[in-house]
Amino acid sequence: MTAPAYGDNSDGGSTDTNSSSNDGSSSDSSGNSDSGVTITENITDTQNLLGSHVSEVSDAVANTERETGVHVHLLYLPTFGTKLAPQKWAKNVLESMEPKPNTVLLAVASNDGNLVVAVSSNSDEWLKSQDTVDKLSEAAQQPLMESTPNWAGSATAMMDQIVKSQKTSTSSSSVRIGIIVMAAVLVVLVIVVVLMVVIRVRSGGKKPRRASKEPLSRRERKARKQAREQARKELQGDIQETPRRTRHSRKHE
Repeated sequence: MTAPAYGDNSDGGSTDTNSSSNDGSSSDSSGNSDSGVTITENITDTQNLLGSHVSEVSDAVANTERETGVHVHLLYLPTFGTKLAPQKWAKNVLESMEPKPNTVLLAVASNDGNLVVAVSSNSDEWLKSQDTVDKLSEAAQQPLMESTPNWAGSATAMMDQIVKSQKTSTSSSSVRIGIIVMAAVLVVLVIVVVLMVVIRVRSGGKKPRRASKEPLSRRERKARKQAREQARKELQGDIQETPRRTRHSRKHE
């Protein structure tokens, strides 16, 4: 996202830069120098926009990486010096650095009034989503709308938003996982209930027979005894009746 123009760069930091540059003093290639240029591993500030807040911003960069795993690079230039769209230019610059996963670049062209937030293509979905990029750009833009642009506040505000977005993403992921787990449990319960109903219907509602090895109750033992006694009596009756039937048959012959 390219932020709208925030006005000129007529602050104390840029004035110091011009005056320092005119006196012809030499400078080191890293850290703060007499010319007002700051170049560190994560910060390139050719306009001395951060001024005396470089250490504060550097600490914020380190804290953001430690807390969220997001690597932040800050680039402050007078102009991007290209006909490319600012967002495209910043994206090309970031990818040319062969960034680590989850890298964010805040690029500012102070004389042109351009502010761009670019996220590396190898970042997590929550970080490279357009919604997150828009929120980071808005956070970085707000401190620059003051009567005197707060450049250090712009950088730290963007990093604060990185922390907020990461926490929101984690919470949303946890909620989604919880919903999926609950849905899976409900599906399993439905399957179990359906299987129980099917089994009951197929068995005709009959209770399973008692295993033969289980001890019988007193009532069952009595019933079985009576059944055996009845069967014995019927058998004896049949035995006694057989000779009578035989004699009767011979008599009629």
